[in-house]
Amino acid sequence: MNNELHLGHFTGCILPGDVYSRFLKLKGEDAIYVCGTDEYGTPTEVAAQKEGVTPQELTDKYYAKQNEVLKKFNVQFDIYSRTTTLDHTKQVHEFYNAWKHNNFIYRKEIEQLYCKHCDRFLPDRYVEGICPLCGAEGARGDQCDTCGKPLDPTDLKNPYCITCKNTPELRKTEHVFFELSKLEEQVLEWVENHEGLFQNSKNFALGFIKQGLNDKDMSRDLKWGVPIPDAPGQVFYVWFDAPIGYVTFTKQLGKLNWWQDKNTRLVHFIGKDNIPFHTIYFPAMLIARGDDYILPYKVASYEYLTFKGSKLSKSKGHMITLREAAELFPVDYWRYFIISSLPERADTDFTWEGFQERINNELNNDVGNLVQRALSLAKKYVNSTVPKPVTLTDNDKIVLKQIETSAQQVAELIYDIKLKEALQEVAKLARIGNQYIQIEEPWKNQERQKEIIFVSLNVVKALSILLEPFIPETAKKIQDYLNLKPQMYDNIADHLEPGHELNKEFEPLIKKIEDKDLPIKNEGQQQQGVKEKPGDANAKVKSAAVSTEVGKAAVAAVEYDDFAKLKFKVGTIKSAERIEGADKLFKLTVDVGEQNPRTLAAGIAEFYKPEELVGKQVIVLANLKPRTIRGIESQGMLLASETEDGKRVKFVTVHEEMPPGSKIR
Repeated sequence: MNNELHLGHFTGCILPGDVYSRFLKLKGEDAIYVCGTDEYGTPTEVAAQKEGVTPQELTDKYYAKQNEVLKKFNVQFDIYSRTTTLDHTKQVHEFYNAWKHNNFIYRKEIEQLYCKHCDRFLPDRYVEGICPLCGAEGARGDQCDTCGKPLDPTDLKNPYCITCKNTPELRKTEHVFFELSKLEEQVLEWVENHEGLFQNSKNFALGFIKQGLNDKDMSRDLKWGVPIPDAPGQVFYVWFDAPIGYVTFTKQLGKLNWWQDKNTRLVHFIGKDNIPFHTIYFPAMLIARGDDYILPYKVASYEYLTFKGSKLSKSKGHMITLREAAELFPVDYWRYFIISSLPERADTDFTWEGFQERINNELNNDVGNLVQRALSLAKKYVNSTVPKPVTLTDNDKIVLKQIETSAQQVAELIYDIKLKEALQEVAKLARIGNQYIQIEEPWKNQERQKEIIFVSLNVVKALSILLEPFIPETAKKIQDYLNLKPQMYDNIADHLEPGHELNKEFEPLIKKIEDKDLPIKNEGQQQQGVKEKPGDANAKVKSAAVSTEVGKAAVAAVEYDDFAKLKFKVGTIKSAERIEGADKLFKLTVDVGEQNPRTLAAGIAEFYKPEELVGKQVIVLANLKPRTIRGIESQGMLLASETEDGKRVKFVTVHEEMPPGSKIR
């Protein structure tokens, strides 16, 4: 709560939760979507110091900004609250008193880092240093962003005070502890037997628990925070305060009883850096409270949306804010792109070119094109009314049946929180609609125009409902064109009434993104909206390197027609062996979907072992003229990425397995 929201926040938790919640309500489920700003903690106090304001002034400022931009992105919270309310303080104190009553709280003297220069104990975010686990520099006292592991300030190597940069010393102080170790078996059993955790959540949590759960220091020597009732001068560690916000916000909606109702299903949407807190600490806190509080039904945890391989991060000053994104392109473009690119199993690197391709090739060509064609046909041939079909052919019935099939498949996928696959299924229905019109050719087939237009309009109507959770503005626009009131999900298979009047005035649903629309500046090719931390030497080096490459590219620019001659295919490596007398070369056999596998020579022997390559999918330049290398005819070229120093090489591959021979476009 110390900066503007960026695309990483939106991707990791906010948008997936909004899609899921909208879908449930569209299905008529009794669902609420609660969220809010966790305003306490050292990050907020540190940020306030830098801006020269009080923490309250800072949180007031950013709460208003976040609320405004989330509404702009059509995020439909039932409540977007704050943890700095009196309601929340009371709720945290209720939990604390229950923990004490159930014997999960004790005090002990510990050694904590103390800065003599600043004359204060240093809470976690006031200390940085080298991560003891992965060796990354700049690790914070509460967590390492590089490996994602939670830390204590005293764990860090070469720690320093972030305010004065001096080395702190250890001093004794008394803190309040939550006896997490008592709950190890219960939490482990819940994680092991719970099918509602994304696999990355389960793997991380199991590995973390099996190292042994240590009791957690829940107090901080700060003024900014929820005060601990019986520990003057100390406040709760933010990760003991913030998750209770879900309970507070639910109570503010008058639905506190949901937390003790066994029919309630609690679903969390989080980024992977929050996995330990939502799969270990918060469940433990709920168990320790007693009172039969429910535990999470599902925890959907997403990997990072990255830019140039780096995590979008407000703390590192490297981000594309939602405000900037909304100024560049319509919000539904962002919503569509993010869900279609969700980092479910691995980090997804954002590129403007990838964004452009998703919008143009899918949202515009599939959805926008179908809507435009169906409405235009209706306007031209049936005066913008829904025609009454006389006789439906087998093909007509197949497409109408596909509407029901798609609706069922999309619902199942969303219930299972496979949002990316669900959106792909929606796009598939749009493609089927386009193919249907193309095959039936109503402009040539006057006798069947009514049937073709009737079927096409019903596919469009179905899309307007299926798309609502994902891109609500676009869905509403389609329903306005169809002259429909808001629909429920179960109305998808209901056909439009013959004689129903459509709006005669409509415009193209989606505007294609041209190259000139992309926010890439000529000088240094820096992306608009992407900020790099001032004074970061590495950032300067990256900028200089990019600028140099741009200069080279300008000299060696190629025409599109020349580039279009290159044919890329997905290949699967069937075998790999070293080439005698060539330290850097492998002989590979690669299946690219042809009758016989191809033989390729690849200079990657320094970076892979032969057994590591078998089964990997790679990208092959398939129409490269064969070339003999070390007596081997190499029938193509593999694409790979390489660091500037040449010390690291990795294959370019596909995010999900594809059939060998699939085209790259």
